[in-house]
Amino acid sequence: MVSLTNANTIMAYTTDTYEIRQAKSCQREAEYYQKQAAGYRREAEYYLKQVNSYQREVAYYTRQNNLDKVKMYNSWIKTAMDKYTTQLRYAKQADEKAADYLKRAAQWLRK
Repeated sequence: MVSLTNANTIMAYTTDTYEIRQAKSCQREAEYYQKQAAGYRREAEYYLKQVNSYQREVAYYTRQNNLDKVKMYNSWIKTAMDKYTTQLRYAKQADEKAADYLKRAAQWLRK
């Protein structure tokens, strides 16, 4: 009888340890994706600053009536905006993955 009790205690301890390890693993994955999302947001900020800079150039060259430069900077604005929205989309996807891993960690801890 004593050996069965000890075996049950060991099994419960082993299961708890396994579940905690799994939860910590999920938590590390969530932190990774949170860092990824932050990096994507920083890059998106960079592209937004580029857009603002290019818009100032467009305004300047419009006043100078240099339509070739205006056209060039407008195409650069479009490219920078495309990159900006792409980075925001990547950040959103990384946030969703992080949230999913946090949910998984919570589920492991509930078991």
